[in-house]
Amino acid sequence: MKLTSVEGGEGAPPEPDWASQYTDELDIVEAKERWGIVTRELREAGTLAMVNGHTVQRLVEFYVVYRRAARQVGELGAITRARRTKVPQTSPYWTVMRQADEHIRMNEAELGLSPLRRNKAGKVQRGKKAPRAADSYLGSLSK
Repeated sequence: MKLTSVEGGEGAPPEPDWASQYTDELDIVEAKERWGIVTRELREAGTLAMVNGHTVQRLVEFYVVYRRAARQVGELGAITRARRTKVPQTSPYWTVMRQADEHIRMNEAELGLSPLRRNKAGKVQRGKKAPRAADSYLGSLSK
């Protein structure tokens, strides 16, 4: 049996080709930046693995959708007027933005990126305690 290597090395998933997925240059830049931020956070926490590559990709895609919708809400507002009736209505971009935010929060929690989930996802590295006089005294009693 011959083993073949998998791209990504050291358990890191390979970055998707964002240019094949998006045509807008702002979306491509956003996706690359977010991929880097998320994978660095996961690597530092010790939770980056090939198996969570698709979750990271979905998280980045929702970030891009959120930013797109946020740009439109910034330009048009959260409340717009219907074309025919001119009745005020919630902007469809506002709805998309809220749904993307919901998915972002779920994926961040699943990956252990949200502040509340960070400690549950991986071990926290603690610094060494400074020695105290009582430590040497108690150490001599236990011998």
